[in-house]
Amino acid sequence: MTDEINLYSVESLYYPQKVTSKEKSLNTLIVDLEPFERGFGHTIGVALRRILLSSLPGCAITEVKIDGVSHEFSTMDGVKEDVEVILMNLKGVSIRNPQNKELSLTIDFKGPGQITAKDILVNGQAEIVNPDHHIATITGEREFKAQLIAKMGYGYSSSNNEEDQSEKVGIMNISASFSPILRCVYEVKNARVENRTDLDKLVLEIETNGTINAEEAIKYAATILQHQLHAFAEITTQPLKEEVKEEDTVNPILYQSVDVLELPVRAGNCLKAENIHYIGDLVCKHESDLLKVPNLGRKSLNEIKMILADKELTLGMTIPNWVAPDVDNSSYGD
Repeated sequence: MTDEINLYSVESLYYPQKVTSKEKSLNTLIVDLEPFERGFGHTIGVALRRILLSSLPGCAITEVKIDGVSHEFSTMDGVKEDVEVILMNLKGVSIRNPQNKELSLTIDFKGPGQITAKDILVNGQAEIVNPDHHIATITGEREFKAQLIAKMGYGYSSSNNEEDQSEKVGIMNISASFSPILRCVYEVKNARVENRTDLDKLVLEIETNGTINAEEAIKYAATILQHQLHAFAEITTQPLKEEVKEEDTVNPILYQSVDVLELPVRAGNCLKAENIHYIGDLVCKHESDLLKVPNLGRKSLNEIKMILADKELTLGMTIPNWVAPDVDNSSYGD
């Protein structure tokens, strides 16, 4: 079955044979892939776009502590921006973090002047890739000191998702966009191969924040997609096993005659008069049923219950699939 699919369906489809790319700007790349079978342009385009925007790792500032500031709605003397605006500006700092570990960053600035991303002191191999990014304006003769925490992550993380920081006085969580992809759009155009004019051409435009180049980003996204689909290519179907329903087995003692219970003669005759010949017939009855039997009183009923209890049986039992054997009444004597 697999060989037939490989030879006929898979190899008969068109695959992208021509891949071209060109830089639109410093961090923006346009990639053309063709040809695709009709419809595959949108299928691959949507998948790659979603992976690029949500599944590429990146580094972002998630916690901020500014000396002299207790919460994000504060204002600072000698600083033009409110603290809330400063936090928004810190969200835009792009950090390349090749070691993929949490970073402790600091700002120690003496005004007046403009604080930009280049004023952030980094450690290890980390690098600020947009050093001219504006953070705050110091208008007076004052110091601005801050401690920052940057973490690795995927996609977008709201500050509301962070752990409760109530015990960490002055630490402010900020929503972080970890994705290194700022923008990704795709377009599907017509492509032609020989006499086929109904094929697709996929055009991807990718803009990054500079921490990763766009070519690396699309390779990374394609690898993720390939790994996610690999299991389907290796799928093996287990043959359907016919479910065998186990029939409920009936305790063999239930097929024995009530005579083996050695009931008092009066009680035994009363039961047989009601066509209760087997123990299974008896235990299916309730007390109320037996009390209606002529000449069978409470004393005889209690004796029956005691004898059944010795055999770990009771009245009123539910016995699935119970069918009494044929009875030859002549075989029973009084």
